[in-house]
Amino acid sequence: MQLRRLMIFLTICIVGLVIAALGMYHSWQDFKSGGIWGLLTSKGHYSMVDDTSETVMLDHKAERIVAVGPNAADLVSELAGDSVVASTEAPYQVTNTVKQRVAPNVNAIAALKPDIVIIEDANGSTELVRPLRDKGIKVALLRAPETVKDVEDQTRNVGRLLGRKDKAESLIGTMMNYIRDTESLRFARRDEPKKTVAVYNQNGLYGKSKTLVADMLTYVVVDNAAIKSGVRLTDYGTKADLIKADPDVIIVPMDTRAPDYNRDAVYASYYNDPVLANLKAIKNKKIAIVSNESMLAKTYHVGRAIYSMAQVVYER
Repeated sequence: MQLRRLMIFLTICIVGLVIAALGMYHSWQDFKSGGIWGLLTSKGHYSMVDDTSETVMLDHKAERIVAVGPNAADLVSELAGDSVVASTEAPYQVTNTVKQRVAPNVNAIAALKPDIVIIEDANGSTELVRPLRDKGIKVALLRAPETVKDVEDQTRNVGRLLGRKDKAESLIGTMMNYIRDTESLRFARRDEPKKTVAVYNQNGLYGKSKTLVADMLTYVVVDNAAIKSGVRLTDYGTKADLIKADPDVIIVPMDTRAPDYNRDAVYASYYNDPVLANLKAIKNKKIAIVSNESMLAKTYHVGRAIYSMAQVVYER
């Protein structure tokens, strides 16, 4: 009888100790998540691994950001607004304002005392990375995304680094909504034969394999004229490649806000070109201008470009 009482007593004690330990654990977790502990351990709270495989860490929310390149300026101005103190080029999105321009020069950028410099890998800008880091300046290098998934990941990673995680998720959500709308357009015409689409302007034929434009076209569910005509060795195909593909639709990326932009003149340059006269897209009047702001941006705005292309392809 005494042994039984002892066992019951010990069981009660063990249960009590377990409950107490769990309570202490949750209290410790609550303490760690904020207050003085949060202040003491916030170093490195904002971080990302950039495209030099460097782990970039900030011990506070970035308030002085410099962007190098138009797509970097686009992304950080969407994420952080007034915290972008300067950029080397204007963002693609004209609605994204940046306080000032800065030369793509180490000393000029360093003089702004940035918390972080976001550099787009283009036009030799990678040469700024090491000298800036040698000056003790935080730098994150962004490679050009090759897929919509790359755009999503890059937006999320930069948002986390800048302390704007929620804003990044909102931008990604906007992009995915456009893609869902694109899927709805395609589903309504699912029994129609697949069309060939060319993305073409004065630069040439866009969309060679392993480029963002090529991936964007897969969401529209069309045949890519650049791949169909075998563009591989150069960034852009030629007019001869365009003719070889004989597209059903031609999408023309244009800076529609340029002072000299003339919509009618652009269309006339295609419809009145005798070299293009026999193309299906010309005969069927299927030329459409899509703004560079979405078509050539490498940020979440590509979702809008995908939907714009789908509207042209699937309209009656």
